[in-house]
Amino acid sequence: MSASPHRLPLVDLRADDAEIGRYATLLDSLGIALLAFAADGSLQQHNARAGELLGNTPTLWQDENGRPLTDDERLEIQVLHTRQAVHQRALGILDQPSGALTWCKASAFPVFADDDRLHRVLLILADLRQYGRVASETRQLPTHDPLTEVFNQRYIQLLLDDESRRARRYGTPFAVALIALDHFDELSQSEGAEAVLIRVGKLLCRSLREFDMIGRFAADQFLLILPNVRVNEAMIGLERLRETIEASNPTATHPSLTISGGVSEYTDEDSPALIARVASLLAAAREAGCNRLCVNMDIF
Repeated sequence: MSASPHRLPLVDLRADDAEIGRYATLLDSLGIALLAFAADGSLQQHNARAGELLGNTPTLWQDENGRPLTDDERLEIQVLHTRQAVHQRALGILDQPSGALTWCKASAFPVFADDDRLHRVLLILADLRQYGRVASETRQLPTHDPLTEVFNQRYIQLLLDDESRRARRYGTPFAVALIALDHFDELSQSEGAEAVLIRVGKLLCRSLREFDMIGRFAADQFLLILPNVRVNEAMIGLERLRETIEASNPTATHPSLTISGGVSEYTDEDSPALIARVASLLAAAREAGCNRLCVNMDIF
């Protein structure tokens, strides 16, 4: 049995508690939480970051759509039942006293004994608050667009590169959309460009999931990264977003605010190629009359 912690991220893990403890310490240094469960589902050990993240009260978990998880839906229980790893799920942790919700990227792995018995299940949690959409006072200038309070173009491209690397490593899906405001020049003359953009930024943040990533990509364009969904699932939420924006027009005296967009799913290409694809789909949506989304059907 090797004592190297580098064996642990593999799917077929074989490690004793001492080796798991060394891995927990390593993850602590990276700010990542680790919990180790026994074969009966009881918690056996956790690192300091897990204690900070979960606190002392019973943990209430939510899925990526904000629905509470049942006991059988918890990642460690799934692994106990199937003996298969669960990769890169988005989970919310609800703090009952304060009502605060913390989103994490979560993975769970089975750890086997030398005789192939299931020895432990490792639950690994990476806090997603570092990717929060709205700027904090200390991070606004380098990462966020100061007008709309979503990510700026440079940072959303870095996040797209990061999500692509994660997808290549773990096989998790994600969708990307490039949306643009229709008739932006007319809206700017009637309502004011800044007022329109501020309004759209707020609508985007309210309408999408907490851990979806939004970046201002050009004067009238926004790039959206939607983790853990196939493109057909992403289209449901994006169509709802399009309808919400269309219905948000304050008065009949202003031109109607609508959006057009191109939507696709990551298929192992590099970020510039993926952006070029959704930009082409956006152009097709505008040529077809605006106020619509075009999706890449080639991936179905």
